[in-house]
Amino acid sequence: MVAPPIDTSKLRRLRITSRRTVTQLAADAGCTKGALSAIEHGRRRPSPALLGRLADALGIDPGELLLPDDSTAQAS
Repeated sequence: MVAPPIDTSKLRRLRITSRRTVTQLAADAGCTKGALSAIEHGRRRPSPALLGRLADALGIDPGELLLPDDSTAQAS
């Protein structure tokens, strides 16, 4: 299963507005700070499980971090 693309700028913005460092959010989501940094910079996509843990740590639905699907946007 391919990890879906996420809105990396939204992830970073939510982390900052929750007043957490990369290290703090990574600990809350159960990943390394290097992994979270790579995700925020678009060098890596989170697994579905990690996406869920990040969303839980931020208090949002995982779908809020996903980028819109271009195929459905073009079909409209």
